[in-house]
Amino acid sequence: MTSPRDINQRFLRPTHLPWVELRSTYLSRQAYKRHQHTELSIGAIVEGETCCVCDGHEYRLQPGDIIVIPPHVAHSCNPVASQPRSYHMLYLDVSWCLALFTPTTTLLTIAQPVIRDPALFARYQEIVAMMATPPSPLLASRLVSLFQALPLIPAMPSHTHHASQQLGDHLLSNLQRPLALDALANTFALRKETLIRLFRQDTGLTPGAFLNMARIEYAKSRLRAGEDIADVGYQSGFADQSHFHKTFVSYTAATPRQYARGRSISDNN
Repeated sequence: MTSPRDINQRFLRPTHLPWVELRSTYLSRQAYKRHQHTELSIGAIVEGETCCVCDGHEYRLQPGDIIVIPPHVAHSCNPVASQPRSYHMLYLDVSWCLALFTPTTTLLTIAQPVIRDPALFARYQEIVAMMATPPSPLLASRLVSLFQALPLIPAMPSHTHHASQQLGDHLLSNLQRPLALDALANTFALRKETLIRLFRQDTGLTPGAFLNMARIEYAKSRLRAGEDIADVGYQSGFADQSHFHKTFVSYTAATPRQYARGRSISDNN
């Protein structure tokens, strides 16, 4: 089986545009666990097929397809029949995205996440090429233009059970030592099984998957800041480096070291 260390992939982060990150992965068979991002994710399929399950719906993606995944939407994007595929993923900070809408917009959604538009795909590819070269003064405007071309719409806040919200807040605030689910369920006068069901209904993830994902997102932020991998694993709540490495790969299809070595545009000479 191919190791993530063998996959040709890179992460690019413009130093002058901290609200965007690009991931490019080539001929990978690596799968992901179901997860979500705080950012708006925009994917482009270059080679092969990808099966994307997003917000409970399954999509079969082909080369030339773009998929838009709103923030906090549970999803997975995996190879079809274990065949290799190549793709790019742009991650846009949600605060930057919301600033381009009306002042009252707090959430974004999309009616049809898969876009088949050759002209838009070509504009996406142009941005990928620009991010792989020294900083261009045109990059920011190209990203704005791409974002504004997406059929995103403001979303109404969905109803979330109080226990789900409290559980999510607790897990995010206690990555290293969260309380046991039995104890948390007792505080809400709920059975543990009921709490898990409500949480999955509201987030698309089990509490365990949500905690692992939150730990990985925190680890990514610390790795981007240049912190030592061993320290980051501990700070994120993992008991040992093996567990950290295995979980990081399962949610990102990259090793912590690969992610940490992601370069800024200004590093590309």
